[in-house]
Amino acid sequence: MATNSSQLQVVGDQLLVAHLLEEALRQRVPDCSSMQLILDIPFGFAARTVTPEMAWKCFILTENACAEYLDDLWNMNIVGLACNIHTLTALVELLCQASSGERVRFTPTERSPLTKGEAELFRLVARGLSNKEIARQLDLALPTVQNGLTRVFQKLGVEGRGEAILIYWGVAREE
Repeated sequence: MATNSSQLQVVGDQLLVAHLLEEALRQRVPDCSSMQLILDIPFGFAARTVTPEMAWKCFILTENACAEYLDDLWNMNIVGLACNIHTLTALVELLCQASSGERVRFTPTERSPLTKGEAELFRLVARGLSNKEIARQLDLALPTVQNGLTRVFQKLGVEGRGEAILIYWGVAREE
């Protein structure tokens, strides 16, 4: 669902929230007519909504602080990404930076405990792939995937893939 003004289009699954935020921003943000503010509510909405063709004009606002999820959003080549912004003033400042052509990222500085390879395993698990599918996609032996996922789960402090998926999609937090 989207609401549209002459300045900014706010897109979100919660139409009332999108409309109210657009109204609040209307007088505060300079001309951002080509920009879309994507509200990542519920978590994962932005990942499902933003396409490569539209990414160049998308600014995503999320509460999901999972480092791998944030990296995945950023790697879509969006114009901006903000996590845990709780004031209109802060959001307006970031939107103004983005409207000037600068890519803007305001996310937690805490990095993931996972290596690059472990993070890839984590992402694929979060997307619902089985161990066999992961092994096939990454051209790895099944025991290598199993061992890697054991390390991922240990580092995340979870019992298994279900809890890991909840962390990736922002439903639960790492311990």
